[in-house]
Amino acid sequence: MQDIQELSGLYEKLASRLIEENIEGLTFYVKQEAFSHMTISAAFWHGDLYWNIWNKDGSKFEPHPRLSHDEFIVEDVYFDNDEATVKLRAVYAKWNEATANDDAEEDDEGEHLFSRLIRQSHQALATAFQSDTVTQQLMSILVQNPYFEAAQFNQAVRVEDPDGQFEYNFLDVTNKE
Repeated sequence: MQDIQELSGLYEKLASRLIEENIEGLTFYVKQEAFSHMTISAAFWHGDLYWNIWNKDGSKFEPHPRLSHDEFIVEDVYFDNDEATVKLRAVYAKWNEATANDDAEEDDEGEHLFSRLIRQSHQALATAFQSDTVTQQLMSILVQNPYFEAAQFNQAVRVEDPDGQFEYNFLDVTNKE
């Protein structure tokens, strides 16, 4: 349906831009002792990318004056017009049209179209977060937390399916290419 590498490149540009635009808020929450992890997910059927920052059980964040850690970033591909976002919007539109016209039958691997697109979008998102650019940007923020260890990157950063069809961190199952 869509080349994973091409889609990953779009997500990489978008993620890099979001980190740059939100570095102050990311750093504010990540360097707190209460920081547990962040989750990133794509809901193509809404045109959204969700980025949440989670506190450890029993801990609370010192609140940021303007930014909530819960739904830290909700990026809607219908509001920005940079090249990567415009291309991602076109991909999402094709996918929404395809799923609207889908007969809900399983493919040869026993997977429905909607599930396959969720899996592919999160594989591409995970590949983007494993790119040198995004990893370096995040590492420069994560190392400011005294409890973070570089070997724990996949525990501190998680790419997850918001629909709950796939119950794992896509960073753990997607190979860096």
